[in-house]
Amino acid sequence: AALGAGDRIVGVDDTSLHPPALVRSLPKIGYLRTLAAEGILSLDPSLVIATDQAGPPPVIGQLRAVGTKLLIVPEGKRLDAALEMIARIAGALDREAAGRALAASVGADLELATGAAAGLGRPTRVLFLLSTSQGALMAAGRDTTAGLMIAAAGGENAVRGYSGYKPLSGEAALAADPEVILLPDHSAMALGGLDHVAALPALSRTRAVRDGRVHAMDALFLLGLGPRVAHAVQGLAALLHPSAVLPPLPDRDYL
Repeated sequence: AALGAGDRIVGVDDTSLHPPALVRSLPKIGYLRTLAAEGILSLDPSLVIATDQAGPPPVIGQLRAVGTKLLIVPEGKRLDAALEMIARIAGALDREAAGRALAASVGADLELATGAAAGLGRPTRVLFLLSTSQGALMAAGRDTTAGLMIAAAGGENAVRGYSGYKPLSGEAALAADPEVILLPDHSAMALGGLDHVAALPALSRTRAVRDGRVHAMDALFLLGLGPRVAHAVQGLAALLHPSAVLPPLPDRDYL
C-alpha cells in the first residue's frame, strides 16, 4: 500500500490490519501460522507475499507444488529490516523507483527517531507482556522485536534471563522491577482494560503499577517493523520519557 500498489491486494491474513480503510473490505485467509492452501488459491493470486513465520510449512509446500509465485520475506531482526523488506517487495511488484523513495523516507525518519531517543538519558526499565491470558504472564526476553523496540526508544528490557517470549511468574515480575509495563492493545482489551491488568496479583506490587505507568500500544504498529517503524519508536519513546521534547517526524501518507 505504501508503494502505491494497494489496489493489487486481493486478500490478507487476520494479522494484516493496516491501512484499515484498505484491508477491512478484503477477503481474509485466516491466521498467518494456520493458513489453508484452499483459501489462498481461491483468490487466484499471481503473487503471495509472506514472512518466514507464515505456515504451517506443508501449506507453503502445497502452494509451491501448484506453481504459486511466493515472496518469502524473513521476519525482521533489526530496526532497518523494513528497508530490506521494502526493496524486495518493490522489486517483486516492478516498482523499484517507488521502493527507493519509500526506503529513503523511512530510513531518514528512523535515523531522526533513534537519534533523539539515544539522547534521553538513563534508560527506563520496561516489562513487555505479549499476553496475560487468565492472569498468566508471557513476557519478552532477549532477542525479541519488543526488546529491540524498547532499546531503540530509550528503554531497557527488564527481563534479561532468557531469549524469546516465555512465561513469567509474579515473583520474577516483581524482581524485574519495571518502571513501565507495556502490552499490545488487544491483550489489554482481552483482560478488560489497563485497570484490570494493573490489578493482576502478579503485577499489582510492581513499581510500574504503583506509579500508574501501565500502557498499551497497537501491536502491529509497535512490532511490525514496517514503514511505520520510525513513528513507532517515536511513540514508544514518548511513553517511556513523558517529559522529553522529541523532534517531530514528518506526517507520512502511509501512516
